[in-house]
Amino acid sequence: MKKTVLFVLLVFVPFLFSGCDLVDNLIGKKNSGDKNVIHPVLLNGKWGFINSQGQIAVNPAFDNARPFSNGMAPVRVGTLWGYVDAATSRLAIEPRFTTAGDFGDGLAPVQLPGQPYGYVDKSGNFVVEPVFDFASPFSEGLAAVRTDGLWGYVKNDGSFLFEPKYSSARAFSDGLAAVESFDGWVYINKSGSEVINPTFRIASAGEFVDGIAPIQTAEGWGFIDKSGNLVITPKYSDAGRFSQGRAWIRSGNFIGFIDKDEKMIVEPQFAEVRSFSEGMAAVRLNNNWFYMSRNSNLITISQPFSNAESFRDGIARVTVGSGQNARYGYIDKKGEYVWFPTR
Repeated sequence: MKKTVLFVLLVFVPFLFSGCDLVDNLIGKKNSGDKNVIHPVLLNGKWGFINSQGQIAVNPAFDNARPFSNGMAPVRVGTLWGYVDAATSRLAIEPRFTTAGDFGDGLAPVQLPGQPYGYVDKSGNFVVEPVFDFASPFSEGLAAVRTDGLWGYVKNDGSFLFEPKYSSARAFSDGLAAVESFDGWVYINKSGSEVINPTFRIASAGEFVDGIAPIQTAEGWGFIDKSGNLVITPKYSDAGRFSQGRAWIRSGNFIGFIDKDEKMIVEPQFAEVRSFSEGMAAVRLNNNWFYMSRNSNLITISQPFSNAESFRDGIARVTVGSGQNARYGYIDKKGEYVWFPTR
């Protein structure tokens, strides 16, 4: 089997800059099908948004801002969160929430000061009343919620798919969702039936993509299909879900990429990676981030960054510097800045 090994020439370029799982559950999967794409930027200590051409779409006026999902972007003023509408580039929901999750299926999990979690629509009106201990974004018409310490799923009208009974729950993906029972993780369908409950114990479970999901057993991480059969034997120390036909795996201390036939596309050599998105993957060697092309399996953006995020609508956010000196910018797939790093 021929394996690809990367030989990277690190080109360090000096830059001069001007000043011009519960938490994870609140951040849903980004929908690449969104038509209106805006990206958060920090300028002179305030957050705003640019479009994918690097033009300011929303003037910097917020104390924090997150990427948009389902056409809406969470923004914070002081201690309270609201939402900007990506279609109009205007504040659509005034900041009044202590917690604001990502929109999915037109609804977002939010929390008013001192209140339980509920779901609001894009006008900021509660569609599902705030009665939950915790709530996750909607995905494929259902959302994982916790009440009285147990997890279940609600529909967009607020009714339960079944009474909460699991100790943890993931988002639906590819028609299935991973839930944690007393005997380990199993998978349920949209009717709430347990459809994957193998004879071996699943210690941790990931999302299905194209019919395959990463799972952890006593032997390590591997992958199963929708019938619960092992398609890649558990032996890795960690693994991520498939994206664009590839999944990252950790072998020993380093991370590489495999395809669905378990062919090692890129040998383990990275300290950290992001999943492939739009044909590119951010990878970390030592303390610096770079970008690798899916077409060539080589690092094609070799200037170093302190942090690097996935590509979205043709551009990716990168960080230069750290701590008080951190600056945030955006690059295109040639590595050229569409937004020069600012803070």
